[in-house]
Amino acid sequence: MVLALTDDLFPNDGKTLRLTFQKDPFTLDPQMSGDEVSSAVIFLLYRGLTRLEPDQSISCDLASSYYILNDYKTYVFHLGNHTWSDGSPITAQDIAYSWKRALDPDFPIRATNIFSPIKNAARAREGRCSLEEVGVFAQDDTTLVVELDYPCPYFLELTSFCTLFPSPAKKKNKKAGLICSGPFVLEKWVEGTEIVLKRNPRCKNPSVQLDAIHIRIIPNEKEAFDLFEKGELDWIGDPLSPLPVNYLPALLIEKKIKPLAGLVGCWFNSLTSYFYNRNLRKAIAYAISREKLLKKLLLPNALLATRFLPSLLQDDEGVMGIDESDELARTLFQKGLEELGEEKLTVTLSYENKEEFAHMASLVKAQIEAVLPIAIHLDPLCYKEFWQRIPRYEFEMGLACSISQYTDAINFFERFEFKNTMRNFSGWESAQYQDLLKQYRQTSDLTKRRMLGAKAESILLEEMPLAPLYYHHLAYLQKPHVKNLRVSPIGVMQFDRVILEKQQEIDFSKSDYSLFEATHSS
Repeated sequence: MVLALTDDLFPNDGKTLRLTFQKDPFTLDPQMSGDEVSSAVIFLLYRGLTRLEPDQSISCDLASSYYILNDYKTYVFHLGNHTWSDGSPITAQDIAYSWKRALDPDFPIRATNIFSPIKNAARAREGRCSLEEVGVFAQDDTTLVVELDYPCPYFLELTSFCTLFPSPAKKKNKKAGLICSGPFVLEKWVEGTEIVLKRNPRCKNPSVQLDAIHIRIIPNEKEAFDLFEKGELDWIGDPLSPLPVNYLPALLIEKKIKPLAGLVGCWFNSLTSYFYNRNLRKAIAYAISREKLLKKLLLPNALLATRFLPSLLQDDEGVMGIDESDELARTLFQKGLEELGEEKLTVTLSYENKEEFAHMASLVKAQIEAVLPIAIHLDPLCYKEFWQRIPRYEFEMGLACSISQYTDAINFFERFEFKNTMRNFSGWESAQYQDLLKQYRQTSDLTKRRMLGAKAESILLEEMPLAPLYYHHLAYLQKPHVKNLRVSPIGVMQFDRVILEKQQEIDFSKSDYSLFEATHSS
């Protein structure tokens, strides 16, 4: 049941942006972030050393300047004059504290891969060295030195991701509540109902013209869309508040959408007795018609995925993608059954129980069962249960979206590097594959990195720990008075830059039914 939105709660004043999210954030701690909703709020409450722009360029944020030494293995950042929301200065010690606390073996971090280039980060996380040995040092209040284990040309982009946003090392004002560094502070959070953000007067950011952002928590897609149509919301869209599937045909007429750096696929738990078998995994991947699937899902063929790397991250056109073939699928499946001593399989397909994935699961089930002697039971799970079970390998097949945190191909490759990696839901690993990624990290030569990346992706296509289905995309609607909304290449909505036209000039019966595109430059 959705509570009515009042003028007091969501003022129509030209300075308040009104949004809706499908669920609450898991956390507002930058180092604990990992899900899309938490990250969206954290990007508004905190700032990083740098910022990733829509054209994929990097601009300074908390850092006023930086320089790179030792073939991309040492980064030195000089901080500008910035303060926390309680008035205390933001220092290099705050950043060193934040990053090192995340590497404590007992800290509940989700995105450990973001820290992996930093010297001794992995060893500290595993308890094999002290946090003092991690290559992050505050030379003084305004100078941060970061030493890396290997050349990392994309490290500046890592510092623009919210997991590396600093938290205050010391809370000087105990009455200040949540201390933030970003353009907004947390005014109120009523779980399951609303989040209210107010402009942070201590944040030096002339591009911020909003006074507040009000976020309504509305799980039901249809109810959220109805409020948008009534003019009670300024913006609605994936992945924070998905659009109803049955509305897509009208929205797609004469419009285009482009993929983001993300992938939707069917994961195989290779630790199970069935999907330990590579032939079964490949057979299922070959039995799915992605073109028919996208047509049924009302998505354009531009999103069709036959490779592991999202199209925005692909460098090598010589990599051969999945060859869809019913005949080949049956041959591989029969070979797999013989190796297992089985005649027919019964497996479970798990997924998050929301409209998009429920529809996708039924289509994937029908396609596979029409080609192969397999019975698939559907297993819809609530958001929390799904994301608890998947990393613990408590599933057989699972539909999930993997979104890039930065635009270097290694971000996707490293998901499959070790079977105990949190984001490797398949549990698959390969010594040959690990060696390729090690070589990839040890060179800053772009040509060599592309060659090694192509070899790594070829191994994934041969082993098939995941069946790619389609590339993640960003589709959202905004009212005509919403201006200057920008999107980063990894799909971060830059709500802090929004400008609202005067409300009296707006006819709320009209909406901009466009599917906007996140830009990406190669």
